[in-house]
Amino acid sequence: MEEFKTGDLVRVRPGVHQEGMPDHRLGMIVESEGHDPRYLDQVYYILFLGTTKPIKFHNMFLEHFTST
Repeated sequence: MEEFKTGDLVRVRPGVHQEGMPDHRLGMIVESEGHDPRYLDQVYYILFLGTTKPIKFHNMFLEHFTST
């Protein structure tokens, strides 16, 4: 499982669609919705560049953004 934290720059994986998500799919994690240690999943609120309202995503749909 990939580790994410508040402040990480992330991209939503190709093929995932969510109402209000911009085409560039790039944003920052602004909040975590708690973590249950019994599970490997996590939900995060992503604030996309150029937007003002965070959108909720499960960690399986996110990847860390890198320039390479």
